[in-house]
Amino acid sequence: MRRSYISPEYQNISVYGTLNMIEESTFFGAKMIDIDDSIKIDTQDIIYYQKENGEQLDFSVETSLSSIVYSSSIDKLNNHTIVLDTTQPAYQLNNNTRWILTIDLNSILINYLFANLKKYRTFEGVKNNMTMFNDVNLAMISYIKSNILNKYKYKSIELYVSYENLRNQNILKYDNNWKITAVSESNRISKIQTELEFDQSSIKIIFNQEKPSVSYKFDYYFNILFEKI
Repeated sequence: MRRSYISPEYQNISVYGTLNMIEESTFFGAKMIDIDDSIKIDTQDIIYYQKENGEQLDFSVETSLSSIVYSSSIDKLNNHTIVLDTTQPAYQLNNNTRWILTIDLNSILINYLFANLKKYRTFEGVKNNMTMFNDVNLAMISYIKSNILNKYKYKSIELYVSYENLRNQNILKYDNNWKITAVSESNRISKIQTELEFDQSSIKIIFNQEKPSVSYKFDYYFNILFEKI
């Protein structure tokens, strides 16, 4: 074959498909993982196994290592705040006190989805050096944000409040506690006001204490429901 001596303008170099975490739609369709029609983040724990560097390559080997436990209860605790409404009058403050509960919906949903992808080993076989982040965990979070997060929308919240008599221990006034034991249909409250961020990244729940704060504090817990768009 005669040589042309014309230098090529580009080269084709094979790269890992996992370097791109964004699923691209084509005329013939695109691959997408199967996701649940609805999600309820309540009291469940999710257990999974991985190598110390986050990779999942051999289940039989990784089960000999310590398991990783995702606690939805701890995650929700870490991603919400509850504060007194500072605009309320003193009389209301000591009686049917108004509280503002702010929840980081995005962080909770991302963490929940991440734990499920790990549990079902969706990225099994993907090594750190096969991702643009050189970290499979960061790559998975990028995948969730790019392809799954926008497939869900906030549906509702279940808020539970269980009152405890202070028995004249005023030092415990307003000392409310996050507890799973508060979950009971008899403790569920429906009189709440919600303020959802336009991008659904967070939500404010405003509610009034049904028993006077001078005599009662409360334990509380909430479940979050999402649905597929």
